[in-house]
Amino acid sequence: MKIAKWAIGVALIGSLMVSAARAQSFQGPQSAVNPAFGYAEAENTPGQPSAVEQAAYGYAEAEGEVALPPVPTVASPSDAAVAGDIAPYGGSGDIVPYGGSGGSYDSCGGCGGASCGACMECGGLGEPLRIVGTHPSGIEVGGWVSVGGHVNEYQTRTNGPLGFNNLGDGINLHQLWFYAGKEANTDGCGWDWGARVDYVYGVDGPDTQAFRGTQWDVGWTDGDYGSAIPQAYAEIAINYLTVKAGYFYTPIGYEVVQAPQNFFYSHSYTQYYIEPFTHTGALGTYDGFEDWTFHGGWTAGWDTAFERVGGSDMFLGGATYSPSDDVSVSYMTSVGYFGNTGRDLYMHSIVMDLDLTDRLKWIIQSDLHVQDGQNRDLAAGGVNQYLLLELSDCWSVGGRFEWLHDRDGAFVNPGGASGNYYNLTAGLNWKPNANVVFRPEVRYDWFSGTFLPGGLPFDNATKDEQFSAGFDMIFLY
Repeated sequence: MKIAKWAIGVALIGSLMVSAARAQSFQGPQSAVNPAFGYAEAENTPGQPSAVEQAAYGYAEAEGEVALPPVPTVASPSDAAVAGDIAPYGGSGDIVPYGGSGGSYDSCGGCGGASCGACMECGGLGEPLRIVGTHPSGIEVGGWVSVGGHVNEYQTRTNGPLGFNNLGDGINLHQLWFYAGKEANTDGCGWDWGARVDYVYGVDGPDTQAFRGTQWDVGWTDGDYGSAIPQAYAEIAINYLTVKAGYFYTPIGYEVVQAPQNFFYSHSYTQYYIEPFTHTGALGTYDGFEDWTFHGGWTAGWDTAFERVGGSDMFLGGATYSPSDDVSVSYMTSVGYFGNTGRDLYMHSIVMDLDLTDRLKWIIQSDLHVQDGQNRDLAAGGVNQYLLLELSDCWSVGGRFEWLHDRDGAFVNPGGASGNYYNLTAGLNWKPNANVVFRPEVRYDWFSGTFLPGGLPFDNATKDEQFSAGFDMIFLY
Protein backbone atom coordinates (compact mmCIF):
# COMPACT_ATOMS: atom_id res chain seq x y z
CA MET A 1 0.00 0.00 0.00
CA LYS A 2 2.83 2.45 0.83
CA ILE A 3 4.46 1.80 -2.55
CA ALA A 4 1.15 2.50 -4.25
CA LYS A 5 0.76 5.75 -2.35
CA TRP A 6 4.25 6.88 -3.31
CA ALA A 7 3.47 6.06 -6.95
CA ILE A 8 0.28 8.10 -6.77
CA GLY A 9 2.23 10.96 -5.20
CA VAL A 10 4.92 10.97 -7.90
CA ALA A 11 2.33 10.91 -10.68
CA LEU A 12 0.35 13.73 -9.14
CA ILE A 13 3.45 15.86 -8.58
CA GLY A 14 4.18 15.71 -12.28
CA SER A 15 0.68 16.77 -13.25
CA LEU A 16 0.55 19.51 -10.63
CA MET A 17 3.91 20.96 -11.62
CA VAL A 18 2.83 21.07 -15.27
CA SER A 19 -0.36 22.89 -14.25
CA ALA A 20 1.54 25.39 -12.13
CA ALA A 21 4.15 26.00 -14.81
CA ARG A 22 1.39 27.14 -17.18
CA ALA A 23 1.23 30.41 -15.28
CA GLN A 24 4.89 31.10 -16.01
CA SER A 25 4.76 29.99 -19.65
CA PHE A 26 1.29 31.44 -20.35
CA GLN A 27 1.53 33.36 -23.60
CA GLY A 28 -0.74 36.38 -23.59
CA PRO A 29 -0.30 39.66 -25.47
CA GLN A 30 2.35 41.79 -23.76
CA SER A 31 3.17 45.45 -23.78
CA ALA A 32 5.10 46.41 -26.91
CA VAL A 33 7.20 48.84 -24.89
CA ASN A 34 8.45 46.42 -22.25
CA PRO A 35 7.26 42.83 -22.63
CA ALA A 36 9.40 41.66 -19.69
CA PHE A 37 7.33 43.51 -17.12
CA GLY A 38 3.56 43.60 -16.86
CA TYR A 39 2.17 46.63 -15.10
CA ALA A 40 -0.82 45.98 -12.87
CA GLU A 41 -3.93 47.43 -14.47
CA ALA A 42 -6.41 49.63 -12.64
CA GLU A 43 -10.00 48.42 -12.40
CA ASN A 44 -12.54 50.51 -14.20
CA THR A 45 -14.66 51.11 -11.08
CA PRO A 46 -15.82 54.41 -9.50
CA GLY A 47 -13.51 55.93 -6.92
CA GLN A 48 -10.10 54.85 -5.72
CA PRO A 49 -9.53 51.28 -4.48
CA SER A 50 -9.03 50.94 -0.73
CA ALA A 51 -5.76 49.90 0.84
CA VAL A 52 -7.30 46.57 1.73
CA GLU A 53 -8.32 45.97 -1.91
CA GLN A 54 -4.84 46.79 -3.15
CA ALA A 55 -3.09 44.70 -0.50
CA ALA A 56 -5.40 41.71 -0.33
CA TYR A 57 -5.97 41.26 -4.04
CA GLY A 58 -3.95 42.88 -6.80
CA TYR A 59 -6.74 43.38 -9.27
CA ALA A 60 -5.47 46.81 -10.31
CA GLU A 61 -4.87 46.80 -14.06
CA ALA A 62 -2.40 48.76 -16.16
CA GLU A 63 -3.35 52.05 -17.70
CA GLY A 64 -1.10 51.62 -20.73
CA GLU A 65 1.82 54.03 -20.19
CA VAL A 66 3.84 54.77 -23.31
CA ALA A 67 7.25 54.30 -21.68
CA LEU A 68 8.60 52.64 -18.54
CA PRO A 69 11.68 53.49 -16.46
CA PRO A 70 14.65 51.12 -16.59
CA VAL A 71 13.85 47.77 -15.02
CA PRO A 72 16.61 46.27 -12.84
CA THR A 73 16.57 42.59 -12.04
CA VAL A 74 17.06 40.62 -8.85
CA ALA A 75 18.68 37.22 -8.87
CA SER A 76 16.99 34.44 -6.97
CA PRO A 77 18.92 32.54 -4.27
CA SER A 78 18.15 29.49 -6.39
CA ASP A 79 17.77 29.46 -10.16
CA ALA A 80 15.25 26.64 -10.00
CA ALA A 81 11.67 27.11 -8.84
CA VAL A 82 10.96 24.78 -5.95
CA ALA A 83 7.53 23.44 -5.00
CA GLY A 84 5.94 24.79 -1.82
CA ASP A 85 4.00 23.64 1.26
CA ILE A 86 0.40 23.95 2.43
CA ALA A 87 -1.96 23.52 5.39
CA PRO A 88 -5.22 21.63 6.12
CA TYR A 89 -7.90 21.66 3.44
CA GLY A 90 -10.48 24.27 4.30
CA GLY A 91 -14.19 24.29 4.87
CA SER A 92 -16.73 25.97 7.08
CA GLY A 93 -17.72 23.15 9.41
CA ASP A 94 -17.14 22.77 13.13
CA ILE A 95 -13.84 24.18 14.38
CA VAL A 96 -11.35 21.96 16.17
CA PRO A 97 -7.65 22.68 16.67
CA TYR A 98 -5.48 21.55 13.78
CA GLY A 99 -4.41 17.94 14.27
CA GLY A 100 -6.90 17.27 17.07
CA SER A 101 -7.78 13.68 17.89
CA GLY A 102 -10.42 11.68 19.66
CA GLY A 103 -10.53 10.51 23.26
CA SER A 104 -11.82 12.07 26.44
CA TYR A 105 -10.90 15.60 27.50
CA ASP A 106 -9.01 14.49 30.63
CA SER A 107 -7.09 11.62 29.03
CA CYS A 108 -3.83 13.59 28.86
CA GLY A 109 -2.73 11.98 32.09
CA GLY A 110 -1.85 8.89 30.08
CA CYS A 111 1.91 9.16 30.77
CA GLY A 112 2.25 8.64 34.46
CA GLY A 113 -0.20 11.38 35.34
CA ALA A 114 1.85 14.03 33.54
CA SER A 115 0.20 16.78 31.55
CA CYS A 116 0.60 17.22 27.80
CA GLY A 117 3.11 19.99 28.31
CA ALA A 118 5.42 17.77 30.33
CA CYS A 119 5.33 14.57 28.29
CA MET A 120 5.39 13.89 24.55
CA GLU A 121 3.45 10.62 24.96
CA CYS A 122 0.00 11.69 26.12
CA GLY A 123 -3.50 10.51 25.41
CA GLY A 124 -6.09 12.04 23.09
CA LEU A 125 -7.12 15.65 23.59
CA GLY A 126 -10.80 15.16 22.86
CA GLU A 127 -13.18 17.99 21.97
CA PRO A 128 -12.73 21.56 23.28
CA LEU A 129 -14.87 22.63 26.21
CA ARG A 130 -17.40 25.24 25.06
CA ILE A 131 -18.94 28.08 27.06
CA VAL A 132 -22.28 27.46 25.37
CA GLY A 133 -21.68 24.23 23.49
CA THR A 134 -24.18 22.26 21.41
CA HIS A 135 -27.93 22.24 22.04
CA PRO A 136 -29.77 18.86 21.75
CA SER A 137 -31.28 20.24 18.53
CA GLY A 138 -27.80 20.36 17.01
CA ILE A 139 -27.38 24.15 17.19
CA GLU A 140 -23.87 25.06 18.32
CA VAL A 141 -22.52 28.37 19.62
CA GLY A 142 -18.79 28.90 20.01
CA GLY A 143 -15.71 30.73 18.84
CA TRP A 144 -12.09 31.49 19.59
CA VAL A 145 -9.61 34.29 20.16
CA SER A 146 -6.24 34.44 18.38
CA VAL A 147 -3.56 36.79 19.74
CA GLY A 148 -0.05 37.01 18.29
CA GLY A 149 2.76 39.03 16.81
CA HIS A 150 5.04 38.75 13.77
CA VAL A 151 8.29 40.77 13.42
CA ASN A 152 10.87 41.10 10.67
CA GLU A 153 14.66 41.45 10.70
CA TYR A 154 14.51 45.12 9.62
CA GLN A 155 12.26 46.07 12.55
CA THR A 156 9.92 47.95 10.22
CA ARG A 157 6.27 48.47 11.08
CA THR A 158 5.09 46.34 8.17
CA ASN A 159 6.18 42.85 7.13
CA GLY A 160 5.66 43.58 3.45
CA PRO A 161 3.20 41.43 1.51
CA LEU A 162 2.71 38.83 4.28
CA GLY A 163 -1.05 38.96 4.10
CA PHE A 164 -2.79 38.64 7.46
CA ASN A 165 0.61 39.02 9.17
CA ASN A 166 1.54 42.33 7.56
CA LEU A 167 1.84 44.22 10.89
CA GLY A 168 5.34 44.02 12.37
CA ASP A 169 5.03 46.12 15.52
CA GLY A 170 3.95 44.22 18.60
CA ILE A 171 1.21 41.89 19.77
CA ASN A 172 -2.17 42.12 18.07
CA LEU A 173 -5.62 40.65 18.46
CA HIS A 174 -6.03 38.81 15.17
CA GLN A 175 -9.39 37.14 15.55
CA LEU A 176 -12.08 37.51 18.18
CA TRP A 177 -14.55 35.08 16.62
CA PHE A 178 -18.12 34.05 17.37
CA TYR A 179 -20.30 31.66 15.40
CA ALA A 180 -23.70 30.03 15.75
CA GLY A 181 -25.06 27.35 13.52
CA LYS A 182 -26.31 23.89 12.83
CA GLU A 183 -24.87 21.46 10.29
CA ALA A 184 -27.23 19.61 7.96
CA ASN A 185 -26.44 15.90 8.32
CA THR A 186 -28.47 12.95 7.05
CA ASP A 187 -25.84 10.18 6.95
CA GLY A 188 -27.19 9.45 3.48
CA CYS A 189 -30.83 8.90 4.49
CA GLY A 190 -33.70 11.34 5.00
CA TRP A 191 -33.44 15.12 5.20
CA ASP A 192 -32.08 17.76 7.53
CA TRP A 193 -31.53 21.51 7.65
CA GLY A 194 -28.66 23.71 8.67
CA ALA A 195 -27.58 27.35 8.94
CA ARG A 196 -24.62 29.37 10.14
CA VAL A 197 -23.52 32.94 10.85
CA ASP A 198 -20.01 34.13 11.80
CA TYR A 199 -18.65 37.39 13.23
CA VAL A 200 -14.99 38.37 13.61
CA TYR A 201 -13.19 41.38 15.09
CA GLY A 202 -9.44 42.10 15.02
CA VAL A 203 -6.63 42.99 12.65
CA ASP A 204 -7.83 40.17 10.38
CA GLY A 205 -11.28 41.78 10.22
CA PRO A 206 -10.63 44.19 7.32
CA ASP A 207 -9.05 41.40 5.24
CA THR A 208 -12.13 39.21 5.46
CA GLN A 209 -14.72 41.93 4.82
CA ALA A 210 -16.66 41.91 1.55
CA PHE A 211 -14.16 44.46 0.24
CA ARG A 212 -15.11 44.01 -3.43
CA GLY A 213 -18.65 45.10 -2.65
CA THR A 214 -20.13 48.42 -1.60
CA GLN A 215 -22.44 47.39 1.22
CA TRP A 216 -22.56 44.71 3.95
CA ASP A 217 -19.53 45.05 6.29
CA VAL A 218 -17.29 47.27 4.14
CA GLY A 219 -16.04 50.21 6.21
CA TRP A 220 -16.35 48.54 9.60
CA THR A 221 -12.73 49.52 10.20
CA ASP A 222 -10.90 51.57 12.83
CA GLY A 223 -7.21 51.88 11.97
CA ASP A 224 -5.64 48.42 11.73
CA TYR A 225 -8.68 46.76 13.36
CA GLY A 226 -12.07 45.98 11.95
CA SER A 227 -15.15 43.76 12.04
CA ALA A 228 -16.69 41.43 9.48
CA ILE A 229 -19.59 39.02 9.07
CA PRO A 230 -17.92 36.60 6.63
CA GLN A 231 -20.64 33.93 6.63
CA ALA A 232 -24.43 33.93 6.70
CA TYR A 233 -26.04 30.97 4.96
CA ALA A 234 -28.66 28.24 5.17
CA GLU A 235 -28.50 24.69 3.85
CA ILE A 236 -30.74 21.69 3.31
CA ALA A 237 -29.71 18.05 2.92
CA ILE A 238 -31.69 15.27 1.27
CA ASN A 239 -30.06 11.85 1.40
CA TYR A 240 -26.58 12.37 -0.12
CA LEU A 241 -27.22 15.86 -1.54
CA THR A 242 -26.60 19.06 0.43
CA VAL A 243 -27.33 22.52 -0.96
CA LYS A 244 -25.90 25.61 0.72
CA ALA A 245 -27.26 29.09 -0.16
CA GLY A 246 -26.18 32.51 1.05
CA TYR A 247 -22.79 34.00 1.88
CA PHE A 248 -20.09 31.47 2.70
CA TYR A 249 -16.34 30.77 2.73
CA THR A 250 -14.79 29.35 -0.40
CA PRO A 251 -14.07 25.62 -0.69
CA ILE A 252 -11.13 26.49 -2.98
CA GLY A 253 -7.57 25.85 -1.80
CA TYR A 254 -6.01 24.49 1.35
CA GLU A 255 -5.41 27.32 3.80
CA VAL A 256 -8.41 29.13 5.24
CA VAL A 257 -9.16 32.34 7.11
CA GLN A 258 -10.17 30.64 10.37
CA ALA A 259 -7.04 30.44 12.56
CA PRO A 260 -7.70 27.07 14.30
CA GLN A 261 -7.94 25.25 10.94
CA ASN A 262 -4.42 26.19 9.80
CA PHE A 263 -1.18 24.65 11.00
CA PHE A 264 0.84 27.83 10.46
CA TYR A 265 0.32 31.26 11.99
CA SER A 266 1.21 33.06 8.73
CA HIS A 267 -0.41 32.47 5.34
CA SER A 268 0.77 31.66 1.85
CA TYR A 269 0.84 34.22 -0.95
CA THR A 270 -1.36 31.85 -2.94
CA GLN A 271 -4.21 31.87 -0.46
CA TYR A 272 -4.08 35.60 0.18
CA TYR A 273 -3.59 36.98 -3.31
CA ILE A 274 -4.97 34.68 -6.02
CA GLU A 275 -7.78 32.76 -4.30
CA PRO A 276 -11.21 34.03 -3.23
CA PHE A 277 -12.14 34.28 0.43
CA THR A 278 -15.95 34.20 0.16
CA HIS A 279 -18.81 33.68 -2.30
CA THR A 280 -22.47 34.59 -2.48
CA GLY A 281 -24.69 32.10 -4.22
CA ALA A 282 -25.66 28.44 -3.99
CA LEU A 283 -23.42 25.36 -3.87
CA GLY A 284 -24.52 21.74 -4.04
CA THR A 285 -22.47 18.82 -2.71
CA TYR A 286 -23.17 15.18 -3.54
CA ASP A 287 -21.31 12.33 -1.81
CA GLY A 288 -23.41 9.33 -2.79
CA PHE A 289 -20.68 7.69 -4.88
CA GLU A 290 -17.96 5.53 -3.39
CA ASP A 291 -14.65 7.43 -3.12
CA TRP A 292 -16.03 10.54 -4.86
CA THR A 293 -17.61 13.83 -3.76
CA PHE A 294 -18.89 16.33 -6.33
CA HIS A 295 -19.55 20.07 -5.95
CA GLY A 296 -21.32 22.50 -8.24
CA GLY A 297 -23.16 25.79 -8.07
CA TRP A 298 -23.50 29.44 -9.05
CA THR A 299 -21.92 32.47 -7.38
CA ALA A 300 -21.98 36.24 -7.81
CA GLY A 301 -18.21 36.57 -8.13
CA TRP A 302 -15.81 36.88 -5.19
CA ASP A 303 -15.86 38.70 -1.85
CA THR A 304 -18.94 40.86 -2.45
CA ALA A 305 -21.38 39.57 0.20
CA PHE A 306 -25.01 39.87 -0.89
CA GLU A 307 -24.26 41.83 -4.06
CA ARG A 308 -23.76 41.05 -7.71
CA VAL A 309 -21.19 43.71 -8.51
CA GLY A 310 -20.92 44.47 -12.23
CA GLY A 311 -23.24 41.60 -13.14
CA SER A 312 -20.83 38.86 -12.03
CA ASP A 313 -21.88 35.40 -13.14
CA MET A 314 -19.61 32.48 -12.18
CA PHE A 315 -19.53 28.71 -11.73
CA LEU A 316 -18.07 27.24 -8.53
CA GLY A 317 -17.43 23.51 -8.30
CA GLY A 318 -15.17 20.52 -8.57
CA ALA A 319 -14.61 17.05 -7.20
CA THR A 320 -12.74 15.18 -4.47
CA TYR A 321 -11.39 11.65 -4.94
CA SER A 322 -10.50 9.62 -1.82
CA PRO A 323 -9.57 6.04 -2.77
CA SER A 324 -8.49 5.34 0.82
CA ASP A 325 -8.16 6.99 4.21
CA ASP A 326 -4.54 7.82 3.31
CA VAL A 327 -5.04 9.61 -0.02
CA SER A 328 -7.29 12.49 -1.07
CA VAL A 329 -7.13 14.62 -4.22
CA SER A 330 -9.43 17.58 -4.88
CA TYR A 331 -9.96 19.90 -7.81
CA MET A 332 -11.98 23.10 -7.29
CA THR A 333 -12.55 25.89 -9.78
CA SER A 334 -14.19 29.30 -10.07
CA VAL A 335 -14.79 30.38 -13.65
CA GLY A 336 -16.98 32.88 -15.49
CA TYR A 337 -17.74 36.55 -15.89
CA PHE A 338 -16.08 38.57 -13.13
CA GLY A 339 -17.99 41.77 -13.76
CA ASN A 340 -17.08 45.47 -13.86
CA THR A 341 -14.77 45.81 -16.90
CA GLY A 342 -16.13 42.94 -18.96
CA ARG A 343 -13.57 40.47 -17.66
CA ASP A 344 -13.67 36.70 -17.71
CA LEU A 345 -11.76 34.81 -15.03
CA TYR A 346 -10.60 31.23 -14.59
CA MET A 347 -8.85 29.87 -11.53
CA HIS A 348 -8.39 26.42 -10.07
CA SER A 349 -6.74 24.81 -7.10
CA ILE A 350 -5.64 21.16 -6.98
CA VAL A 351 -4.87 19.79 -3.51
CA MET A 352 -3.41 16.37 -2.73
CA ASP A 353 -3.37 15.14 0.88
CA LEU A 354 -1.23 12.05 1.41
CA ASP A 355 -0.53 10.21 4.69
CA LEU A 356 3.00 8.85 4.30
CA THR A 357 2.78 7.22 7.75
CA ASP A 358 0.31 7.27 10.61
CA ARG A 359 1.86 10.54 11.82
CA LEU A 360 3.54 12.07 8.75
CA LYS A 361 1.37 14.00 6.27
CA TRP A 362 2.41 15.50 2.93
CA ILE A 363 0.21 18.03 1.17
CA ILE A 364 0.84 19.56 -2.24
CA GLN A 365 -1.23 22.27 -3.90
CA SER A 366 -1.13 23.81 -7.36
CA ASP A 367 -3.08 26.97 -8.29
CA LEU A 368 -3.61 28.76 -11.59
CA HIS A 369 -5.34 32.13 -11.98
CA VAL A 370 -5.95 33.79 -15.38
CA GLN A 371 -8.19 36.80 -15.95
CA ASP A 372 -8.86 39.32 -18.70
CA GLY A 373 -7.14 42.68 -18.43
CA GLN A 374 -7.80 45.89 -20.28
CA ASN A 375 -4.64 45.45 -22.36
CA ARG A 376 -3.73 41.79 -21.90
CA ASP A 377 -4.52 38.66 -19.89
CA LEU A 378 -3.17 38.61 -16.33
CA ALA A 379 -1.80 35.31 -15.02
CA ALA A 380 -0.41 33.95 -11.77
CA GLY A 381 0.15 30.47 -10.40
CA GLY A 382 2.42 28.31 -8.36
CA VAL A 383 2.95 25.32 -6.11
CA ASN A 384 2.76 25.02 -2.30
CA GLN A 385 3.88 22.05 -0.23
CA TYR A 386 3.50 21.11 3.43
CA LEU A 387 5.17 18.35 5.41
CA LEU A 388 3.52 17.91 8.82
CA LEU A 389 4.69 15.50 11.52
CA GLU A 390 2.57 14.70 14.57
CA LEU A 391 4.93 13.85 17.41
CA SER A 392 2.05 13.25 19.81
CA ASP A 393 -1.50 14.48 20.31
CA CYS A 394 -0.01 17.60 21.88
CA TRP A 395 3.05 18.33 19.72
CA SER A 396 3.44 18.70 15.95
CA VAL A 397 6.14 20.17 13.70
CA GLY A 398 5.79 21.29 10.12
CA GLY A 399 7.42 22.90 7.13
CA ARG A 400 6.00 24.84 4.20
CA PHE A 401 7.62 25.82 0.92
CA GLU A 402 5.83 28.02 -1.59
CA TRP A 403 6.56 29.32 -5.06
CA LEU A 404 4.17 31.83 -6.60
CA HIS A 405 4.79 33.33 -10.05
CA ASP A 406 3.04 36.68 -10.54
CA ARG A 407 3.77 37.02 -14.23
CA ASP A 408 2.29 40.46 -14.78
CA GLY A 409 2.86 42.13 -11.42
CA ALA A 410 -0.90 42.37 -10.96
CA PHE A 411 -1.51 40.50 -7.70
CA VAL A 412 1.10 40.60 -4.91
CA ASN A 413 2.64 44.04 -5.48
CA PRO A 414 0.51 45.72 -8.16
CA GLY A 415 2.53 47.91 -10.47
CA GLY A 416 5.74 47.45 -8.50
CA ALA A 417 7.23 44.02 -9.09
CA SER A 418 6.72 41.11 -11.47
CA GLY A 419 8.21 37.65 -10.97
CA ASN A 420 8.63 34.88 -8.42
CA TYR A 421 7.77 35.01 -4.72
CA TYR A 422 9.05 32.28 -2.41
CA ASN A 423 8.43 31.51 1.25
CA LEU A 424 10.03 28.87 3.45
CA THR A 425 8.35 28.43 6.83
CA ALA A 426 9.05 26.13 9.80
CA GLY A 427 6.59 25.92 12.66
CA LEU A 428 5.52 24.13 15.81
CA ASN A 429 2.08 23.42 17.26
CA TRP A 430 1.73 22.80 20.99
CA LYS A 431 -1.67 21.91 22.45
CA PRO A 432 -1.52 21.68 26.25
CA ASN A 433 -5.24 20.86 26.17
CA ALA A 434 -8.06 20.80 23.67
CA ASN A 435 -8.87 24.50 24.15
CA VAL A 436 -5.40 26.00 23.59
CA VAL A 437 -3.02 25.99 20.59
CA PHE A 438 0.38 27.73 20.58
CA ARG A 439 1.87 28.28 17.09
CA PRO A 440 5.42 29.70 16.88
CA GLU A 441 7.14 29.88 13.49
CA VAL A 442 10.15 31.25 11.59
CA ARG A 443 9.90 32.32 7.96
CA TYR A 444 12.19 33.34 5.10
CA ASP A 445 10.79 35.13 2.04
CA TRP A 446 12.53 36.20 -1.14
CA PHE A 447 11.67 37.66 -4.52
CA SER A 448 13.24 37.17 -7.94
CA GLY A 449 12.11 39.15 -10.96
CA THR A 450 11.77 42.65 -12.37
CA PHE A 451 10.71 45.74 -10.46
CA LEU A 452 10.33 49.48 -10.67
CA PRO A 453 12.25 51.86 -8.37
CA GLY A 454 10.68 51.56 -4.92
CA GLY A 455 8.85 48.42 -5.97
CA LEU A 456 10.63 45.71 -3.98
CA PRO A 457 8.45 43.81 -1.49
CA PHE A 458 10.37 44.11 1.81
CA ASP A 459 11.90 46.72 4.18
CA ASN A 460 9.78 49.61 2.93
CA ALA A 461 10.19 48.57 -0.72
CA THR A 462 14.02 48.43 -0.60
CA LYS A 463 14.86 44.72 -0.12
CA ASP A 464 14.20 41.53 -2.08
CA GLU A 465 14.42 39.14 0.90
CA GLN A 466 13.37 39.00 4.54
CA PHE A 467 13.68 36.85 7.66
CA SER A 468 10.74 37.05 10.07
CA ALA A 469 9.33 35.20 13.05
CA GLY A 470 6.10 35.16 14.97
CA PHE A 471 3.71 33.26 17.20
CA ASP A 472 0.10 33.27 18.20
CA MET A 473 -2.00 31.65 20.90
CA ILE A 474 -5.49 30.40 20.10
CA PHE A 475 -8.10 29.92 22.83
CA LEU A 476 -11.26 28.08 21.79
CA TYR A 477 -14.52 28.53 23.69
